[in-house]
Amino acid sequence: MPVSLKSPLAARVAIVLASALFLFALVVRGAKPAPMLRPEDQPTEEPRIEQPMQLLARGAALRVGELDRWITKEQLPEWKAVRGSVFSLAGCPETLDWIETAEGQRFERCVASLRSGTRDEAFAALVLVFQLARSTEWKPGMLGHTQHAERVGALLEGWLRAWSGRAAQDPLLVEPSLAALLLYGRVMRVAWRAPVVGYNAAPYERARALISEVVGESAGRTEFGQAFSTRHPTAARSLASSLDILEGFEDECATLYPKLSGDCEER
Repeated sequence: MPVSLKSPLAARVAIVLASALFLFALVVRGAKPAPMLRPEDQPTEEPRIEQPMQLLARGAALRVGELDRWITKEQLPEWKAVRGSVFSLAGCPETLDWIETAEGQRFERCVASLRSGTRDEAFAALVLVFQLARSTEWKPGMLGHTQHAERVGALLEGWLRAWSGRAAQDPLLVEPSLAALLLYGRVMRVAWRAPVVGYNAAPYERARALISEVVGESAGRTEFGQAFSTRHPTAARSLASSLDILEGFEDECATLYPKLSGDCEER
C-alpha cells in the first residue's frame, strides 16, 4: 500500500531529504575549483652557486659579484662594501697592519656577521678570508713575526668551528670547508716553523686542538673528518705523526693553491 505524504513518517522523510539537498547545494555553490597550474607556475629547484671552488681560487674577482643575490638585504650593503675593499686591495700590506685599519676592522665585522648567517652567507665569508690570504702578507720573514699568519689562522678557525660540522653533507660547503682546513694547516705550520732556531709551539698546539675538534681522533672520526680523510688522504695520514701533523696539510694545500703562501704571489 503506498505511503501517504500526509502521514507523520512521510513528512519526516521529506524534511530530511530536503535538508540534505539544501546543504549539498550550499557546499557545491561555495566550493572553489582547484586552480590550474601553468608550467611557469610549477615549483622549481632553487638555483645553487655553481662551481663554488672557483670562488676560492685565483680569478675569484671575476665571479664574486654573483654572490650578491645570495646575501640577505640586511647584510648586502656591508658585503658589497667589504668585498670591494678586499678585492681591490693593493700593495701587499702585512695582514695585521691592514686589519687594524678602518677598512680591516670593517672586514672582520662583516666576516663575523656573514659567518653567523645563512649557508650562502657563510660561504661568502670564506671567500673574503681566502681573498685576504691572497692579498696580504702573512709569511713571517727573517724576523719570524707570526702574528700575521696567526690572524689568518684565527679567521679560518672561527669559520671551521661554526660550519665544519654542518658542511659534510652540504653540496655547497663540503669542498670549500675541506680547502679551508688545508689552508688553516698550512698557515699554522708556517707560524710554527717561523723561528730560525727551534719552533713556535703555541700555533702548533692551537692547530692540533682545532683539528682534533673538527676532524676527530683516529679511533672516531667526525663526519667531516671522514670526508677529509677520503678527499685529502695525505693530510689525513700526517695526523698520525708524532713529529709534524701539519706537513700533509701544507703539501696538499700547495698542490691545490701553489702560490698561496703568504707573500701575495697568488692574486
